[in-house]
Amino acid sequence: MEAMKNKLLVIILLSFAICCLVLTVALTVEPTLTEILHIGLEGEVSVEASELEAVSFDFGRLSSRGEKTTLAVVRPASLDDVVKVVKAANKWPPFAVSVRGHRHSINGQADTRMKCVVVEMGKGIKGPKVWEKEMYVDVWGGELCIDVLKATMEYGLAPMSWTDYLYLSVGGTLSNAGISGQTFNYGPQISNVFELDVVTGKGEVMTCSEERNSDLFHAVLGGLGQFGIITRARI
Repeated sequence: MEAMKNKLLVIILLSFAICCLVLTVALTVEPTLTEILHIGLEGEVSVEASELEAVSFDFGRLSSRGEKTTLAVVRPASLDDVVKVVKAANKWPPFAVSVRGHRHSINGQADTRMKCVVVEMGKGIKGPKVWEKEMYVDVWGGELCIDVLKATMEYGLAPMSWTDYLYLSVGGTLSNAGISGQTFNYGPQISNVFELDVVTGKGEVMTCSEERNSDLFHAVLGGLGQFGIITRARI
């Protein structure tokens, strides 16, 4: 009788241990990358092989990270989408975030040797907002310079310093200084910026200018994308 009780106790304890193990595994299994990036995103997420390959090369196809390290392509529809991707990269390691405007970076500047998600900033956001009386314009980081110029010209305005080639993104040129034939008169493009919205590596949105968060402001301008993602520029 005693042996029967001991046997029953062992069975109960084993059953309890198995249940705990199953519960623990169920709670600690991480969701797949696709599941993570589809949570709450307004924009598009693609894991198609052709798209992964397309974003794995820099301009001129001189440098490649290899499509096997590119996990997904995200085309954000809002600032919140960019924030969620960066926060996901911090929460579910390990993957990096590589930001692209219109794919004009060279020598691997937009590449990472880690597994990464590519955020394409050049699509999905409404156009520039021109403030005629204040004489500035708010633009999304992936906006083409030519589209900003067209929008401001409707009000008889134009940026003081611009790039000679206008089919580049605003965020990309601000990350590289923005040198042109106008620079000797008005300074580079980064010298003619009033304010920025930047998503930091922690996924925080910070507004910065000469007076507000000035260290971040000057680090991001000409910082080659190493200090945050420019999502809005007031120029």
